[in-house]
Amino acid sequence: MSNVDMAEVRAWAREGGEMAKRYFNNVARELKADQSWVTQADVEVEQMLRERITQRYPDHGIMGEEQGVGEIDREYVWSLDPIDGTGAFVSGLPLWCVSIGLMHHGAPYLGVVYLPILDDYYWTDGQGTAYWNETPISVIDTDTIDDNDWLAVSSYAHRIFDISFPGKTRSLSSIAADICYVARGSALGALIAKAKLWDVAAAMAILHAAGGVVHLLSGPRVETDMLLDGRPMEEPCIAAAPGMIKRLTSYVARR
Repeated sequence: MSNVDMAEVRAWAREGGEMAKRYFNNVARELKADQSWVTQADVEVEQMLRERITQRYPDHGIMGEEQGVGEIDREYVWSLDPIDGTGAFVSGLPLWCVSIGLMHHGAPYLGVVYLPILDDYYWTDGQGTAYWNETPISVIDTDTIDDNDWLAVSSYAHRIFDISFPGKTRSLSSIAADICYVARGSALGALIAKAKLWDVAAAMAILHAAGGVVHLLSGPRVETDMLLDGRPMEEPCIAAAPGMIKRLTSYVARR
C-alpha cells in the first residue's frame, strides 16, 4: 500500500488551517455557479495542498473543490476540500475544517480532517485505527435513543426532510465534521443531503476505520468510485454504525 507520511499530511492540514485563519472573521466571499460560497482562503489553501502533493507524490492524482478533477485514473487520488464548511467560515462560526483524503482504487484509504479553531485532528493512516488527536475513536451502536443523543444534519435539512428522530438534531455546517463526530461516538449519525467526493473522502476513511459506514437512504452502501469525476451523490445518505443505519433511515422522509 501507499507509503504516505501521515505526520507530513497532518502538517499540511495545519499549514492550510493557519493560512485560512488569517482570513477568518475578515474575509470577502463570492458565490460560485452552484450558489455555494468561495473565498480567497479556499483558493490559496487548495493551491498549497496541490503543490505539496505534486512535489511529494508526483504519481498520484488530485481532485479538489476549487480546481476540479485532474487525473483520476491513478491508483491513488487525493481528494481535497480546502475549507469544508465555507458557510460557517464566512459567518464567523468555528466548525470548519481542512479535509485531505486519499483514495485507493476509488475507495477512501486515509484521511486527515483538521478543525483549526478547535485545534482538533481526526485522522487515519489506512492501517485500521481512527484517531481524534492521539486518542483512538469508534462509532457507537445503541438499542435506545434518549433526549441527549443527536443526529448531525445539514443547515437546510428542514426544507427537504421530515425528521422524526427522537433525540436532538444539530447542524455543524461541515459534512466532514459531521462524519467525524459520528466516528468519534459523539453523534449517533449524520444525515448528509448533498455531497461530492471532496466533502466526504477524508471523513469516510476515518469513519470506516472507526467502524462506521455510509449508506444511501434507499439502502445501498455509497460507492465512492462513482464520484471520482466530481459528480454529486445520487441521493442523501446516512453515516453511522452499521447497526444504526436502518433505524436512523426510518426517522427520515424526503419531502
